[in-house]
Amino acid sequence: MEAALFPDSPALRRILARHTKDALINMALSWTDLHPITRIGGEPIDDEDREDESGGGGGDDKYNDYLLDDVDWLARVRRMSKEQYIDHVKKRYQGMREKGHKKIVMDRILGSDWNTGLNSRQIADLDLSYYSQHSNLKNWHVFRLNYEDEEEKGMIWIRISVHDGLAPHALPPSTTIVYFIWFTDSEYLLGLTIKAEWRDFILEALLRVFKANEIDERPLSGKIPTSLGELLLNKDSQGTYSRYRLNQVDSHPLTSIPQKRKQPEDLQQRYAKGIQDIRAEDMDKIAIRDRVVATEFGSNPQPCLDRVDIQLNLPYTTESKDFNLGRLTRQPFPIKVVLEGSNVIEGIKDLVPLGIAKTPMPTFFTELHSMATNRLTVDLDEENENQQRVSSVG
Repeated sequence: MEAALFPDSPALRRILARHTKDALINMALSWTDLHPITRIGGEPIDDEDREDESGGGGGDDKYNDYLLDDVDWLARVRRMSKEQYIDHVKKRYQGMREKGHKKIVMDRILGSDWNTGLNSRQIADLDLSYYSQHSNLKNWHVFRLNYEDEEEKGMIWIRISVHDGLAPHALPPSTTIVYFIWFTDSEYLLGLTIKAEWRDFILEALLRVFKANEIDERPLSGKIPTSLGELLLNKDSQGTYSRYRLNQVDSHPLTSIPQKRKQPEDLQQRYAKGIQDIRAEDMDKIAIRDRVVATEFGSNPQPCLDRVDIQLNLPYTTESKDFNLGRLTRQPFPIKVVLEGSNVIEGIKDLVPLGIAKTPMPTFFTELHSMATNRLTVDLDEENENQQRVSSVG
């Protein structure tokens, strides 16, 4: 399909229209060195074209007109060498940065320089360039590659387009395109939901490309790839340990340069500045509470998860046990909890300072940043409700 050309169409123009004018110009400038330009007789006219011919400026900006009837200009274009013509095309695109609007750039790309159609690589460039800037429009799932030996790996975006059943020059619809993100120096891929009929073929293709033995989907998904990467690659250095990863500790103990220590925060000023207190607060308790939160979650921002599903299997209450409920059947009382928001872990961290929750919080909350999952099953012991068994849902 690499040699196939996709001519001007409403669907193709919608793909182009998603980009800004400058982004389209940058893309076209890079294409001039990578993909053959169609040399046609007509060239978009502008003031610079007139200056080239007559030595003087003037005239209105007429980017939408073509010099099909200008014999002198047509002859000059035809006499240009390949290098001269590419330089001329680049000059025209650079001139469009200040003059005209996005439609003019689109018309130039589809109506002049690649008027027979864009090839598959150009379509992929447009697609990947857009989604690399708007990756949060997709819901990403985590896949893990299993290797016999550790290998160094790089980070790339992967776009797989399925053309089965499509006409030779028909653009593949968005439902037939699958994206993956491969993290640097890791065994993890982010990917989208794959149709059942394609899943085995696509996963087999990934296994061959990455030379892995197995690939399996992990119980973690979200809309922000960078946060998913933090949860996967830095799961052992989250929370209070994040300050070591981010080099937020004292300098080398043998250094001779005295370091200026940060003054401790004035808690009274923090909580009372600009506020007319109705009731005095116990500042000692507030300080203890803040220290506990910092110990459990750390002082740095938490990775973003927009959803967490928790299956709680709780023992029956003491009153229920008096009626032999639960003890005879040994069945737990199941509760499903769904937490959603822009940053669920940060929201859980804020529950204590806001007075909504008390410390200590359950470990399946305080260690969520290090679990690399957003689907949990929590079993509480029937005899000792403080004992928890946490497992991720595959």
